[in-house]
Amino acid sequence: MTALQTGSKWSFYNPVRLVAGGGVLEELLVHLAEGKVLLVTTPGFTKRGFTEKLAGLLEEREIVVLDSVSPNPTIDKLEEDARRLDGQGIRQIIALGGGSAIDSAKVFSFMLAAGREFSLRGHFEEQSPLPDIRPLPLTAIPTTAGTGSEVTPFATIWDLSGEKKYSLSSPRLFARRALLDPKLTLTLPRDLTVVTGLDALSHALESLWNRRANPITRAYALRAAAIALETLPALAIDLKNTELRTKMMEASLLAGLAISGSRTALAHSISYPITARYGMPHGLACSFTLPAILEFNAAVDDGRLLEAARALGFASPGGFVEGIAELFKQLGVRDLLEQYIQGADDLLILVPQMFTPGRADNNLRGLSSAQLREIIGRSLALLKISV
Repeated sequence: MTALQTGSKWSFYNPVRLVAGGGVLEELLVHLAEGKVLLVTTPGFTKRGFTEKLAGLLEEREIVVLDSVSPNPTIDKLEEDARRLDGQGIRQIIALGGGSAIDSAKVFSFMLAAGREFSLRGHFEEQSPLPDIRPLPLTAIPTTAGTGSEVTPFATIWDLSGEKKYSLSSPRLFARRALLDPKLTLTLPRDLTVVTGLDALSHALESLWNRRANPITRAYALRAAAIALETLPALAIDLKNTELRTKMMEASLLAGLAISGSRTALAHSISYPITARYGMPHGLACSFTLPAILEFNAAVDDGRLLEAARALGFASPGGFVEGIAELFKQLGVRDLLEQYIQGADDLLILVPQMFTPGRADNNLRGLSSAQLREIIGRSLALLKISV
């Protein structure tokens, strides 16, 4: 397809320095500047000894540990932590963990540089502008293969009491560097491996059928999708396979690079109220609709979906739909989904909240509420969940 390459303007920018390979974590110190370090991570990493290990790698460098990050970081918790950290002389930040840890660290990099006059709530609820400051340098160390947050300029923030999702977005939120060590993913349990892998697949596919796509994002997305489709089912039954872990980390990275230029689209828009209401893991909530959305978009295909389908080994977009549905069957997506919802009614009541500006409108084909309801029903039907 040439429509994206001729007759249209596009741009792509990603400043994150990437250092990848087994054992690169051991080289952490050589990538850091002088000054006090804030380590942002989760309680689990402290319990498993990773916080202590990182402190050892930093030798004599002074370190402040914030290891209270939980899934879906909230505005109130982030602002509370930022107030507590303010004034401690922090000069740089390390994020160790999945998307929640990295997103939290991005927020702290901005808030600690901006000082107490900046309010997240004020920015989101009153549209107060982001101050013109340079955030603290961030080193992102992902421990899952899914979010791609290490190479995106976005941070997802939640107001769970109001069932709202916000996105802090600025080119200044890019990490300074990312260390990609597949060894850090070897201890992930099966379900977390699957749902984070599905997040990477969702990023890739949403970038492919995105109105903001361009030749660079399409190239990243297509390669990411090819790796994920081949690797994820094998990894789900061979969790200690370092080669497969390395491939999924590559897929996640490439998909993250894709959405750093295109953003996400309808599947993510659908997912936000589901996660806010039912606590469904993000990667699951944003992926179970992929086959139905692909089927929906194929009706207005400008050539990109046929091209992608053939590049991935399918004869047509319809065959591509069947291929993703078969992948979901292999991965047990139906069983995972039914841990959080009872049926279609749980999802359909959220349809009015599923039109997230800046996400739903990126989808290749526009849609109405009635069409969105049909997509939800079709998604469950493909999973053989009663509607």
